[in-house]
Amino acid sequence: PLFSLTAKDLNLLSNPNDSSQTSSSGSTLKVRKIIVELQKLFAEMLLLNQQACSSIRLTDSFGWQSNETIDHQDVHELNRLLFDAIQKSLQGTKQSNLIRSCYEGSTINYTQCKQCQKIFKRIEDYQDLPLVVQDSPNLHTSLANMFTYREQLTGDNQYRCSSCNNRLCDADKWAKISKLPPILTLPLQRFIYDIKTGNRLKKTTRYEFPFDIDLKEFCEDSVIDTNYELFAVVIHKGTCYSGHYYGYIKDIDHIGTWIRPPPPPSSAAKSSNKQKPSNTNSNNNRNPTKNDSTETDEEISKKIELIKTILLSCDDWFTIDDLLKTYRENTTVPWSRTRNSNGTFTKFLRNHPDIFHIDDKRVRLIEQMDIDENQMDYESSQIDKTDINSQENEHWFCFDDSNVTCVTQQHIQRHYGLSDCAYMLFYRLKNNRNKNESTMDCSNTLYSVPQWLIEEISEKNKILEEKREIYEKHQNQLSVIIYPSEWFEVIDNCRLNLNSNNQVLFPDQYGEHKFDKRTKTN
Repeated sequence: PLFSLTAKDLNLLSNPNDSSQTSSSGSTLKVRKIIVELQKLFAEMLLLNQQACSSIRLTDSFGWQSNETIDHQDVHELNRLLFDAIQKSLQGTKQSNLIRSCYEGSTINYTQCKQCQKIFKRIEDYQDLPLVVQDSPNLHTSLANMFTYREQLTGDNQYRCSSCNNRLCDADKWAKISKLPPILTLPLQRFIYDIKTGNRLKKTTRYEFPFDIDLKEFCEDSVIDTNYELFAVVIHKGTCYSGHYYGYIKDIDHIGTWIRPPPPPSSAAKSSNKQKPSNTNSNNNRNPTKNDSTETDEEISKKIELIKTILLSCDDWFTIDDLLKTYRENTTVPWSRTRNSNGTFTKFLRNHPDIFHIDDKRVRLIEQMDIDENQMDYESSQIDKTDINSQENEHWFCFDDSNVTCVTQQHIQRHYGLSDCAYMLFYRLKNNRNKNESTMDCSNTLYSVPQWLIEEISEKNKILEEKREIYEKHQNQLSVIIYPSEWFEVIDNCRLNLNSNNQVLFPDQYGEHKFDKRTKTN
């Protein structure tokens, strides 16, 4: 749909790179920069003969300054801002309802008064359905809690019923999906606020999601098409304070070249490359410090147990600063009093490598990491050959900045938990895919890209080809200088010496010659 917008729709009357154009009537038309840059980016990803495409012009079209483009943003919030900006930019075009038609659905909230039995309805539109991860083992449970569970409005939470003279009455409250969009966006609420510690936490507990799902039980009876397939997953790597996003995308139309990758390495293979700590007491494994005699093994063990308790209360990595802060809040003995015997807090953790794993400025228990890896290995062992064969047509790619790699469903399943965990899920309607396949023209290799963009990218490909040829020629060029034999004299029957007296201009066929190593010469 985005490519169906012509240059005229985008107010590109002459030069596509101009930010404003003048119509035949003389009035100045503002170019729809966001849509233009989106078209360019998608077209380059499809047709440009280059490994990666820059998104700088797209971010510039949003009006973001250089410092805003490097700020750490929540991808869920970014997704909403992006859709809102696109929606505004599309106003007045034939695709003005593009975002709504692709992503917007609706729910009906029901409230039934137990006094008069009247049911009240309220319809709400949505572009995404945020799901609670805490205390939910999988996607189905989260959806069931939202759309099958009935909340009892009693006590201090009674409902004010308009049919009962605005009296407070006991009531039931529930919700159902009344409209499903072609593309269903499901953000996972991984970040929570811990009231006890006053800190933000990232929930990395195991949370499963299917590759195919039927949403019929969560919908109104009037909703017919309810079968969805997973086609994109956004992963968050890091903590609730910092991190990195990357994504997995399913190649629905098999546009890319997909080669089955090897399975992810098991923890057994990883452990074979690691040096195992000895089975001695953990206190004997630590690096002794100068004043160890000032603190007993029992006191050190108490410190370790308290730190372990704090780390076990969190499913995620702890920053060392946050861990020290929480440690101080849970003990009456400040760390500074024992600093002489244990060194800094970080040094104390490093002195016990069999218990604590430090990654940059983060720390986690070794036993937590082993449990996670063992769980992933168990999942890998459950995948049989029939599952592998059925995945041959499921072409998935991992997009991590400028790196694109081939992956399988097995790779994605490893992100049910851990620090690199799924953060947003995108499902597409199966029935909609079948309709598109039946009407798709397989002979069209240009994917409906506008002609002006095809010409622009063709010109870029020519320039890239010329640059590559220059580079290849330079890399394969061999320079050889051929001297006439009479310029040299033999000294002591074993040594050649260049006779400078005979050096004049190189005669024909002598001097510097350049050869191409790719060309065969006699």
